[in-house]
Amino acid sequence: MGKEPEDHSQPWVDQCLNALIVALEDPLAHWDENFLVAVILLRLHEEMGDADEQCHHFGTARILNSISSFAADGGLRESASWVSLRQHIYVSLTSQQPLNLSLDNYRHSSVFRDYDDESWTNRAIFHFATILQTIFEENGEANTNTLTKEKWTELHAELDEWERTKPWTFAAFHIEPNAGDKFNDTWPQLPCAQGVVAVGLQYYHLSKIILTIYSPNASLVGLAGVRARKATDASIRKHIRITIGYGISNETCGNAMFQGSHILSACGAYIVDPLEQQACVEYLQGLQSRIGWRTDKVIADLREQWSV
Repeated sequence: MGKEPEDHSQPWVDQCLNALIVALEDPLAHWDENFLVAVILLRLHEEMGDADEQCHHFGTARILNSISSFAADGGLRESASWVSLRQHIYVSLTSQQPLNLSLDNYRHSSVFRDYDDESWTNRAIFHFATILQTIFEENGEANTNTLTKEKWTELHAELDEWERTKPWTFAAFHIEPNAGDKFNDTWPQLPCAQGVVAVGLQYYHLSKIILTIYSPNASLVGLAGVRARKATDASIRKHIRITIGYGISNETCGNAMFQGSHILSACGAYIVDPLEQQACVEYLQGLQSRIGWRTDKVIADLREQWSV
């Protein structure tokens, strides 16, 4: 993983799996926060390996859907549940499939009553999960858009409400008025007081990207349609740049680095300038060397898309 030429973790992973098999035989006695955290860590190991077979992805979904209170119990159980939600968001975004988690289990969480930075970030994460769930369930088959204008407007209004009501401190120290409008050989500089703030703002921009792509208002024809699509593509690129900018500007927060890779995996085809494409590749390569997140396949897929 990462800088290591060989993965030495397998013996410990095997021991962990043996312990989990025993626990699975008696769910009522063993399915607690320690069991959930173990499966989430195995899922992280699976994500960062050479091949992601998603075995533990389905395992965490089974646990959280079976014990609905975990996501609102507080303490380690609830924290682990939110980590798992982010893992499921990654799979949903990159596969364009609905989440297989019940989001209703999260609605009773204290994050919707508290006002600290972590809660505001988790609210943004939940909004993004809701957007993905709604859009990919509504669309059904790939490359179709059956999302109604009413539902799209509702999702957009909820996102705008989050942005409007968040604390004034929940922002970068400084944002240029034209940040992200164009790529000028560098990504936007968006340092934040805390990494968790950068992550929350990233999820806001990820939500903007997905809502823009799947907008039911983007079906114009003729010259008006051409102009609208150009404006749409430019908006998507802006939000991608800002998402990457928040990651690079707050690289001491490992969680802030992942979102750029995820959105490039899903929407990198919108990057059309060769210089910006190369900057994306360098960002992804740096991500792999810095925190061990495998980006080889993402880079290969992007190069194939860009060559079309």
